[in-house]
Amino acid sequence: MLRKFTILVVPEGTHSVRRFSFHGMILPLLLMALLASAGLAGYWFYQYRTLKADLPNLQTLQSQNQRQEAQFNAFARGLANLKEQVTRVKDFNQKLKAMANLGGQGKGEAILGLGGPEGAITGQGVRLVSTKREREIGNLQREMDQLAAESEAQLALQQELAKFLNERRSILAATPSVWPVRGWVTSGFGYRTSPFTGQRQFHAGLDISTRLGAPIVAPAEGIVTFADMEGAYGRMLVINHGYGLVTRYGHLNGFRVRVGQKIKRGQVIATVGNSGRSTGTHLHYEVLVSGVPANPRHYLMN
Repeated sequence: MLRKFTILVVPEGTHSVRRFSFHGMILPLLLMALLASAGLAGYWFYQYRTLKADLPNLQTLQSQNQRQEAQFNAFARGLANLKEQVTRVKDFNQKLKAMANLGGQGKGEAILGLGGPEGAITGQGVRLVSTKREREIGNLQREMDQLAAESEAQLALQQELAKFLNERRSILAATPSVWPVRGWVTSGFGYRTSPFTGQRQFHAGLDISTRLGAPIVAPAEGIVTFADMEGAYGRMLVINHGYGLVTRYGHLNGFRVRVGQKIKRGQVIATVGNSGRSTGTHLHYEVLVSGVPANPRHYLMN
């Protein structure tokens, strides 16, 4: 039979004594609860002291995390801006290619190959990231690598375009692309009825009617190879532009350049006249390609 424990409470004065009786199992249970409470209190006190001691470190880590977060966001914004700039450069290069009439795949585009497996990336040397921040950093690194490759590709394409345009610059400068004089085309290139014989005859240039003494400008760079009287042409000027291109000017009133002189596009070379076999004041203008007459209109840009 279990023992009982009695606790007497004796108050001061005339108050009666109070008696409390407990079974024998209650006291061990109370003692265990007291010990458990003391142990739990000690554990929480230890945790409190530990957290209090680590609080400066935690605050430092929090401050570092905030700085890293700000740096990460700034880096992401800078990468986005750089990516936008590379895209604009790429678009500009495409426009240059179209203007230069470069078809097909350039050297820069050949660098940007595509391929690889689709979906998840696994295999040798692959480390799977576990945190969101690690995945974000990995994505930024991949974008940076791709951006670096694309930048190198666009640089190579620009170098290719610069080389191409530099090679073509002298050809463009030598192409007779502007009108030598302003006026009215009274006779075009090709067969016509001769105003002198009434017979069908090939006309090797353009007749441009304008006022006497109007300035004639060079349609392209070149060297003057002839400036003298030449039969039905009257006073005639010949310019060799190189690359097989030659222009001739007939019925002139006077010369403003001399044989052997190098001239530039837009420079005044002569004045309109009515010399030679002519029905009125005008310029007879010819373009020869490798010695064969060509329609000057095919070269005029303005």
